[in-house]
Amino acid sequence: MKRFRFCFVASMLLLVSASAFAKELPAKIQAAFEKMYPQAVNVEWEQMAGCYVAEFVMDNREIDVWFDENAQWVMTENDVESLEKVPAPVAEAFMESIMSSMRLKDVRIITFPKHPTIIVIEVEVYNSNEEFQLFYSPDGKLQQQLNVSELGGEIYPGLFD
Repeated sequence: MKRFRFCFVASMLLLVSASAFAKELPAKIQAAFEKMYPQAVNVEWEQMAGCYVAEFVMDNREIDVWFDENAQWVMTENDVESLEKVPAPVAEAFMESIMSSMRLKDVRIITFPKHPTIIVIEVEVYNSNEEFQLFYSPDGKLQQQLNVSELGGEIYPGLFD
């Protein structure tokens, strides 16, 4: 019975906190988002790294759109999950790298208002907790490689400054 009460109370707190956040979303951020993605439905909002992040699914892809506190678009993260959906030079460069022998975990395309697009390929070592993110430019040049084993692999705007 104690476990049931704990789960019930935890669920109610989560529901209340989610509802409270929905009420606090600034109108200017909501308007900026709706201007960019008027067809988006079932949008979930969260705050992360000093930004408001809209998460939704469109065309069978998860999309995260980041806005700063002034409702300026910061970046968009498209989870494409496959090398088939990235520019050919990126897929070729990755397949020629030593990292291609690892398990492909995720592929994301990150677009920005003022910076070039970055393709992030996340891999992990088989039978290990070691994970890496590889940051490619669309022409296939490796820009950066991060060991994210301890960090969890979250993508956020500070990685690209």
